[in-house]
Order: sequence, then structure tokens, then C-alpha cells
Amino acid sequence: MSPPPDLQRIGRVLQRAAGRLGDQYKVTGVGMWAGSVLEEVYDLFVQMDLAAYRHLADLGSGDGRVVLVGSLFTRATGIEADAELVQISRRAAGELGLERADFIQDDCRQAELDSYDLLFMYPDKPMTWLEERLPANWPGHLVIYGPYFKPETMSFIRSIYAGTTHCTLWSR
Repeated sequence: MSPPPDLQRIGRVLQRAAGRLGDQYKVTGVGMWAGSVLEEVYDLFVQMDLAAYRHLADLGSGDGRVVLVGSLFTRATGIEADAELVQISRRAAGELGLERADFIQDDCRQAELDSYDLLFMYPDKPMTWLEERLPANWPGHLVIYGPYFKPETMSFIRSIYAGTTHCTLWSR
């Protein structure tokens, strides 16, 4: 099955942006960003019924790909410390006319997260900082893209395979 037209457009816009970056990864001042696979992210969000969530936040959003795809389903915000990546994200959202996509330049480890009911991470290191910051009664979910790091103090809900990538869903 071929990707939907909106996803194809997002891919073309990001491909042009990647020309400026050189690759789909970048070492930033606070960590390593690596681009997720658009088709897998779309598949993940369909399986999760992303439209049932009010507001997605991508923590360490890089070039904005998860937020751009997420905004096809619901309101989505990327939180990224790297100014160049935020600029690329904002430009892509504007070019695509995605009004539900927003980007904040901030260190996601310092950002206010209480208002989001879904957090997305493709973690490059353990996320104890996140578990310490989220209130004990936070009612949302955390989705982890990739098998590398898992929360230690959150409750596992389920595994989801997005293409060949193992993703997991967690709650407080």
C-alpha cells in the first residue's frame, strides 16, 4: 500500500530540508537527534488512534517529522533545543499549511509537559529526567519509538509494531 498523499508531501518537504542538514541525524547541544521513518510513524499513529488524543508533544522533535505527521490527526507540538532544527520544522509546517503543528525552541527536559495527553520520544539515552518531572497523577500516555530505552517507573500498556520498529505505550 502506498503512503497517503499528505504523507508523501511531508516526505518531499523534509527531503528538501535534509539537503540543508546533510543527513537525518544531528548532534545537538543536548543530545542526538535521528529521524524516524515517516511511514512507520504514520502507521503507529493509525494503530494508536491518535485522533483520540487532544495534544501530542514530541520531545526532542528534530526536523519536525513526527509533529507534521501527528498534525494530520490532532494538535501536535514539537519541543526542540536546536535552533536550526526548529527553523526547518516551522518552515516545513508553513509550506505544508499544517495549522495544527507548532514548534517550541526549548530543552524538552525543562519544558512544561502537564498539558499534553500524549508524549512521543525516540530516546537517545535513559529518560529518568522525564519520569521525575511528570506528576504522579499525569493522565496521559508516553509512546516510545524504538527498542533502546524504556521508562523504569511507568506502567507498560502495550507493544506496537510500526513497520519493523518496536514501539511501546506507557502510562503513569
